[in-house]
Amino acid sequence: MSKKRVALVLSGGVSLGSYIAGALDELLRQMAQSDQYEIDIITGASAGATTAAIIAHALLYRNGDTLLHQIWVNQIDSYDLLDSDIPKGTPFSLLSNLHLQTISRQALTLPPGYQPRRSPLCADQLELAMTITNLDALSYESRVRLKTGRASEPFIQDRHSEQETFQLTSTTSPIDPLWERVATVALASAALPMVFPPIAITRNLGDQANPDLPAWQSSIQYIQTPVRNPEQADVAAATFLYADGGLFNNLPIDLAWHYVQAHDGDQPDPSQRIIIIVDPSKDRIQTIGLDPPQQRGSYRNPLVYLGGLIVAMYREGGAIQFDREVPNPADQVLGALPGVNRPEVEALNDVALVLPRPDQPHLIGAHLVFALGAFLDQSFREYDFRRGAADARAVAQKLLGLSADVTRPEGPIFYAPDSDPRFRPYPTSYATLNQIPSIRFPGKSVRAVLETRLRQRLGAVIRSYPVGQSWLLKALWAVVRYPFSWLLTDYLVKQLPDHWAPGS
Repeated sequence: MSKKRVALVLSGGVSLGSYIAGALDELLRQMAQSDQYEIDIITGASAGATTAAIIAHALLYRNGDTLLHQIWVNQIDSYDLLDSDIPKGTPFSLLSNLHLQTISRQALTLPPGYQPRRSPLCADQLELAMTITNLDALSYESRVRLKTGRASEPFIQDRHSEQETFQLTSTTSPIDPLWERVATVALASAALPMVFPPIAITRNLGDQANPDLPAWQSSIQYIQTPVRNPEQADVAAATFLYADGGLFNNLPIDLAWHYVQAHDGDQPDPSQRIIIIVDPSKDRIQTIGLDPPQQRGSYRNPLVYLGGLIVAMYREGGAIQFDREVPNPADQVLGALPGVNRPEVEALNDVALVLPRPDQPHLIGAHLVFALGAFLDQSFREYDFRRGAADARAVAQKLLGLSADVTRPEGPIFYAPDSDPRFRPYPTSYATLNQIPSIRFPGKSVRAVLETRLRQRLGAVIRSYPVGQSWLLKALWAVVRYPFSWLLTDYLVKQLPDHWAPGS
């Protein structure tokens, strides 16, 4: 009997990645107890992209052992992300990505002497697709032609939203340079603007594969070649700066559907195809702000306004688009689709969705500006990880018909984090962080650790800011940078209580 094919869609969420990791850890454990399923498509944005890359590597070489708990709960901590050691030339960012680079490369590299073992859950061909945002606009020509007074003109759009897809098979070696590229793209997809630095990626610009670049660098970025000015026509490749893919596509169901159609045809059989979405941001219906505009933080505080603008882009990037471009007959193709084939809305009737229960508190990762809350302490990430596992278990049992008794060292209480006495109090406000002891630094509160480390990081970022080549500016900056950095850092730290609520 053929196995049911599974496509995984992992949304963005910054520190909410611990919830995504818990959900995927549980789903893989459940499906591994059955011989009914194989995973052939994984798409992800931002935190979901990094998790997607880790899962793909684990399915291919680690027999499905993803290390998700070790990475998302034990390793990704704000203390390391607030590293005050800033290498010269590093782009401006609130957090450092040096620790993330180390973790990602370790996760996508097998330990010495480890014998690769493919998971039975892994399909013969595995599509790994991640969304990324090109900070430079590229022009794309559509199939559509526009009528003018003299002749028809191509329909050209400047786009920033891109994606990169890797086709992984049994012949893909664990030491292939492809995995370095996967790690780079995953880091770029999670490079939240102003929070993490942008990532440089070289991409092929030609219609044909560039012989000077490895074949995998010709992976699908957008389903067509960008249009270039005549003076750039002979440029085979270029390097661009990339940021978080969730800015414009935070829930890449369209990418998953595109590859579902490629694998299954235009009419996938619902009995043989399962699409599972993990989206931790859908834990509440948004409330309508009724305060007068002049009393809202985004009106009075430019930092709140900037934060709200970025959050708005991510929310809009999580909206699923269903429209398709006007098709042209095959013999009149003048370009290619500017994106991917998107699903009809009715296709969502057969999608399984893992999301937080609305009768539970907000995920801790949803707190703090840009959803950074879970980075503050291991207990916070453990809480969200368990919530993700519990919600995924319910989906596995009720929608997938799986009821495997997955054993864990934590025991059955794992699925009820709110009733686990080992958990710290839930941080209902920024002030309550004073009463929650840090796991990493016993004797100190989570708030004390955060603010001390944040002051060090912000001070280092401000003092390292380049002021140009003028000797006068350099001399002036040398005099004022320390008092200026102290005053600005003190001001920014005092703003944290206003940024604790989810979505603020």
